Amino acid sequence: MSSTALTEQLAQQIGCIPVIDTHEHLPDEPERLGWQVDFATLFSHYCTGDLRAAGDDVIDQILNPKVSVEEKWRLFAPIYDRIADGSYARCTHLGMQQFYGMDRLRSLQDAVELTARMREANQPGLYRRVLKDACGIVTSLNLYGRDREFFTPVTGSGWATEMAAVMGISAVERMERQVDCSITSLDRYVKALAELIASNQRDGFKGLKFHSAYVRDLNFAAVSTAEAESVFNRAIECSQGWRPHALGYDEVRPLQDYLVHRMIEIAGDLDMTVVFHTGIQAGNYNRLDNARPGPLWNLFRRYHHVRFVLLHAALPWVEEAGIMAKYFRNVYVDLAWVHAISPELARRAVRTYVDLVPRNKVLGFGADCRIVEDVFGHLTLARQNLAAALADKIGQGALDEPRALAWAKALLHDNAIEAFKLDVKPLDA
Repeated sequence: MSSTALTEQLAQQIGCIPVIDTHEHLPDEPERLGWQVDFATLFSHYCTGDLRAAGDDVIDQILNPKVSVEEKWRLFAPIYDRIADGSYARCTHLGMQQFYGMDRLRSLQDAVELTARMREANQPGLYRRVLKDACGIVTSLNLYGRDREFFTPVTGSGWATEMAAVMGISAVERMERQVDCSITSLDRYVKALAELIASNQRDGFKGLKFHSAYVRDLNFAAVSTAEAESVFNRAIECSQGWRPHALGYDEVRPLQDYLVHRMIEIAGDLDMTVVFHTGIQAGNYNRLDNARPGPLWNLFRRYHHVRFVLLHAALPWVEEAGIMAKYFRNVYVDLAWVHAISPELARRAVRTYVDLVPRNKVLGFGADCRIVEDVFGHLTLARQNLAAALADKIGQGALDEPRALAWAKALLHDNAIEAFKLDVKPLDA
């Protein structure tokens, strides 16, 4: 059988595997239905980063619901041509084709027609048509929407990081409002954190996510309670008047390190999974070095009873993330977002992980989207990438076809059940 024919055969079989989506930013459907959608809506998530990188910063106008479709197209068309071949745009084009019958925008007339079709479809049932009927997604681990028909909740992207950043009295007051009691010491603050995380766990939350890599590196030192308490007291006592943030980010770092350790302990005691953003950050102008996964090793070793997930396979440090999953039985590597960043790099990652990582340690798909139609495009790329990469491994003699399909089932479905302790049966159960 030719390589192309084998890839196509695998793709057909992989397309029948129910999917557990490990990472989403989707709002609940009623919120989406309240948007004034137009053609630009479909390009309003990751494509905005490419649009900025392409050279023109007109994103605010393009995404402004008060700007006419005609004016948006005038601003969008020249930059669109520069990004239209990238994989972010490819995800959008695949969703456009599936749901609105248009594979690309070629004119103002196309933009107007796509807008009309989107507004007609922006009705109750949209999420079921996309996530269930077209994608075959069992559930999505989601940071925002809470509709249990579609989502299993994980704490919001910034919540854990913000709770650990006590830079002044305003952060303590924010916590007091959440738990409705006074907080006068570090010990009481940690107890409040434990109360909030436990409340989330009782509400069905399966994970605690840190996006610390957007603001600092991932080296969280083991800080003594005395040192952390000293910083906590300074943060409160030095706040005054219109200066609610008394300390700078570097000054508060020991306290943040301490609180991250405590939050991981709390999550572990509740059997919740701890998720870290690693690798490429969304948007533009980020410091990539902050997102390297290696410095997390001390957390993996110290909290060996806690499950950790490394989002985005730490791209470009795919191998480093794989080594972490190879070293530590409590670490999983997650290909969420990677398929949309670059199918070429995603296929290379899958081939690498077949060689490097036990089959149960890799999570194969998370769309990481806030536009529901883009989930379909991202999943289509993921299935294509898995089929091509696994066909390559068969061609190398590293796998036979049944074992290749076992990898696909594990990555798209079964591994997420174990990593997040989901109430879903494995496919062969």
